[in-house]
Amino acid sequence: MKTIQSVVLVAILGLTSATFTSCKKEGCMDVNANNYDSKAKKNKKTTCTYPVINTSSTGKSGDISGSGGTVSKTFNFSNANQTAGWDMSINSSSGSFQLVLKDATGAVVVDKTLTGGSGPQSANGTSTSGTSGAWTCIITLTKFSGTGDYSFL
Repeated sequence: MKTIQSVVLVAILGLTSATFTSCKKEGCMDVNANNYDSKAKKNKKTTCTYPVINTSSTGKSGDISGSGGTVSKTFNFSNANQTAGWDMSINSSSGSFQLVLKDATGAVVVDKTLTGGSGPQSANGTSTSGTSGAWTCIITLTKFSGTGDYSFL
């Protein structure tokens, strides 16, 4: 009799555990995703979406879009000059868009951030003087919701 009660008790506990485990809320648990769900208890990575940083074929312009996520992209471009003209703009409710340009020696010649929902939503200028050659651009979107674009010459 005790054995039957033990088997029944183990079966009930197993079913209860399986029921509660399967009731975990599925969602995107990646804090860098656009659709991060802080209430999710079970990761469903296929549901995660991320901000997008597009680059033109010349590597000197592109556009951005996001819905609250964070991403960074680094790429190189050729600059025969010692400076570069640049511009950036956003139509954003929150988050930030950072544009960093480094010259051929790795020296930062532009470091500008636009914040969605506050302050200027566009900026432009000419970089400080640097060394010509292979320059680097780093675009970073942080908790960014909106769209935007960038270019440099």
